[in-house]
Amino acid sequence: MTLFCQMCGTPNPEGREHCERCGVKLLVVSGEIEEPPELTEELFFQEQQELEEHILERITALEEGLRQIAHAVAHTAEKAAQVEHNLTVTHTGVEVLGQLLESHGVLPSTEFAEGWERTVDRELVSRDLARRFRERLPRILSHATHSGQADYHFRRQLRVLELALAGRQLDTVQDQLTELVTRAPSNDELWSFLGETAFETGDLEVAAVAFRRVLDLRGQHHETLIYLGTVLSDLGRFDEAEMYLREALEQEPASFLPSFTLGALDVVRGDHRVALEHLADALRVDEVPQAWYLTGVCHLALGRPGKAIAALRRAVELAPNFEEAVYQLGIAYLRRGWTRLALETFQQLADLDPRRLQYLETVRLLALEAPQDLPEEAGRLVQNAEAALERGRPAAALDLFARATELAPDHLSLHATAALLASSLGRTREAVAHAHRVLDDPPADSPYVAAAVVALLESLRNADRRLTARRLARRIHRTGPDRLSRAMAAYELALVESEIGTDLEEARDLAVEALEITPRELRHYPLAALGEIALKRGRFREAVQYLEQAIESAPRPALLRQLALARIALGDAEGAEEALEAATAQPGRDLDSELLGHVHRLGSLLGGLTRRSATMSNRSRGG
Repeated sequence: MTLFCQMCGTPNPEGREHCERCGVKLLVVSGEIEEPPELTEELFFQEQQELEEHILERITALEEGLRQIAHAVAHTAEKAAQVEHNLTVTHTGVEVLGQLLESHGVLPSTEFAEGWERTVDRELVSRDLARRFRERLPRILSHATHSGQADYHFRRQLRVLELALAGRQLDTVQDQLTELVTRAPSNDELWSFLGETAFETGDLEVAAVAFRRVLDLRGQHHETLIYLGTVLSDLGRFDEAEMYLREALEQEPASFLPSFTLGALDVVRGDHRVALEHLADALRVDEVPQAWYLTGVCHLALGRPGKAIAALRRAVELAPNFEEAVYQLGIAYLRRGWTRLALETFQQLADLDPRRLQYLETVRLLALEAPQDLPEEAGRLVQNAEAALERGRPAAALDLFARATELAPDHLSLHATAALLASSLGRTREAVAHAHRVLDDPPADSPYVAAAVVALLESLRNADRRLTARRLARRIHRTGPDRLSRAMAAYELALVESEIGTDLEEARDLAVEALEITPRELRHYPLAALGEIALKRGRFREAVQYLEQAIESAPRPALLRQLALARIALGDAEGAEEALEAATAQPGRDLDSELLGHVHRLGSLLGGLTRRSATMSNRSRGG
């Protein structure tokens, strides 16, 4: 016999006292079947009274349920408020700690904050990978069991991998995964997790191999197609990337990443009209500043500065420190004829783009070459570091150079290289440590000394420790071991004085001194400093003269942008646009690497974005 709940109507098996769904006590009505009584007024009122009592009972039960829900919501809100309070207290404590470390000269607050952010990012990646592994572990084991591969060694290796993920040991996770897929080569879940891990840690070649294997085992899996297309686009394999991304787009037309990446690839190829279609599809799914930026680039290329301004303004609104969007917005203003807005925009860009000697360029100019007498292991680390730089992974390269210096502590070239690289990455403490290793006992007339001077002073200056940088620069300027190091100290001191802004005359004199001493191949640096100082003094014609001389030796985007700024101030809009077009054409602003950099950064959000895309697609279909 089935018992139906009088409250919710749910069928319950015989013998239950309470409803299995709502918990209301079941009422069993039994008896002989009788003829229905004659409907009288008295019977009608009696039935009405019973119905009202029944409705009242149900309302009371619903009120009790709502009361319990309200209590649970209030409890959750209280816990959320407590978590928010704890986070606020923790964040404040960390900020105070950073300020105390800086005030006592231990560590700049900027480097402390950057180190904290790097650690947090690493922790979040580790947690996310650990969560993904826990979700996939049952499927991995099930597949291995049915394939006869789940032996003792396989299970033991899985346990080691789980402990490594729990212990945030990302350095060993990929090696353990490689061993596991060797033991179970047909386990698509393992291959997929290996690809995601390699993708998150930046090993794109391994990620590409892993995702191809997943497609071989699973077929055209949507998320894997997106991953593989993104990885291949970042590796510069555009045709292959387009093929996989189009397949992904055919499966899920409302997905963000395939549309965005295809739009970026079309921009690289110069097909801006098709790119706009893909970017519009992407923006309908999610408003990402890079998508608005590329939309503005396309409109500029098609001669539509008005539409470009609207798109680029939105990109800057979403990401105020997005330098390339600010730059393109300035160009759009200039092409529209709005010179005042263009001038203000490029001045804003100058504040966002601090001048800094670039690592690779400085190494080449100072003729730093890898020593030939390194220990075997140190030489291997240097080769791996150079390969990491070629793949665009400077942070990994710095770690490798640092390990090489531990094995070969007397090779000053390694310390100088590590110091310059750490400075370019904003890792002040490491830059200072490696620079001091060179400057503690500097050899005479060595380019390594000048490199160490540059790294030391630039890292301090860009970490907002200008007073310390000024003090050290003055000392090196007076007592440096050779002319080149003194010239570089004068150059850096000129920049410090220019940034502090209290004595621009002294800054100009120092830059002139640096210009007189600096070798010809480095003269564009003090010339650029003189141009920047002239800009700050409002002497725009003088700025144009110095910057044009600097550009003759080194036509770099930063110098061309400053030249454009000076020309705008002089009312030469045509000359300014000419300088900006030249800046766009320079290798330092290669559009391919720029766009693929955006794709790679967005790729780290792949899981979240694809989930959001699917959710919004479902909403749009439901609407």
